[in-house]
Amino acid sequence: MADTKVQKIKLLKIWEILHRKSDAQHPLSTQDIITELSHFGISCDRRTVYGDIDAMQSNGYSIMNRRRGHDMVYWVEERKFDLPELKIIMDAIQNSKFIPRDKTEELLNKIASLGGSESTHLLKRNAVRFHVVKHTNDDIYVITECLERAIEREQRVSFRYFDLNASGERVFRHDNQVYKEEPLAMICDDGNYYLICYRAEPEYVNHVKVFRTDRIADIAVLDDGISKEAKRASKTISNYPKQVFKMYGGKIRKIRLAFDECLIGVMFNKFGEEISIKKYGKRYAASVEVQISPTFWGWFTQFPGTMEIISPVDVKEAYAAWVRSAIESEESK
Repeated sequence: MADTKVQKIKLLKIWEILHRKSDAQHPLSTQDIITELSHFGISCDRRTVYGDIDAMQSNGYSIMNRRRGHDMVYWVEERKFDLPELKIIMDAIQNSKFIPRDKTEELLNKIASLGGSESTHLLKRNAVRFHVVKHTNDDIYVITECLERAIEREQRVSFRYFDLNASGERVFRHDNQVYKEEPLAMICDDGNYYLICYRAEPEYVNHVKVFRTDRIADIAVLDDGISKEAKRASKTISNYPKQVFKMYGGKIRKIRLAFDECLIGVMFNKFGEEISIKKYGKRYAASVEVQISPTFWGWFTQFPGTMEIISPVDVKEAYAAWVRSAIESEESK
């Protein structure tokens, strides 16, 4: 590398190396920095490194140093996030269903790198890989950016909205209809990201229509502004009620469910888009792993007549016993 180019980027690379690979517990020696610089084709001696770091410290760069033996060691102490803060952010990303699996890994790596090299290893080692269903809409960043811009500018948006069929293929609602909506806010609930829109028609509770952002396609911000009624609704949108699902432990069993075609989307939402759904007579069927618990029974009872447990028999009998117990409990009151 030409000397002029070396001088132009050397200080930048030293700062980058220290920020990425050092902290108070893992300082870098002068020789460490020289070795790292060589990976970029930059060669220098100890005296040059001393002078460069002294110049950076004199100009406000927060590079700490102390003597270790006959050499100096350096590290960067000031960081935008502490380790516990980064860990919380990483766990939240892992638990977000609307972020596709590949983009989740990209985000985790970027965020972990903010903690320095050794902190990155610690964060990755300590990260609990929750079994979270991840959706597969790779346009989620584009969708989110467009919706945020529209909400900030109080503009309408247009998009198409889809469900998934038994093969996991997109089926657009209402014969490929283009929706034109008045966006009010986006909320994250139960690991999914939802768009809340204003609908003036009285049949919509609180004049609200909700869309899942990972089911949106061909998003566009329109020139039209939202209505005065929508603007008023946006000021009270935080009062919109949301359902909260809580964890409840139980024995994991593999069961086979049969269900009507209208519940294909429900199955994908609950168990992930990787499950195999096959035709089963006039219905569809899929084998899934569930935790046998009151919360599973509660979820299952939402679909009387449209979903049934095919196997194993003992799980089917356990559900029947739970239902009888619930009925008897109500009758005894």
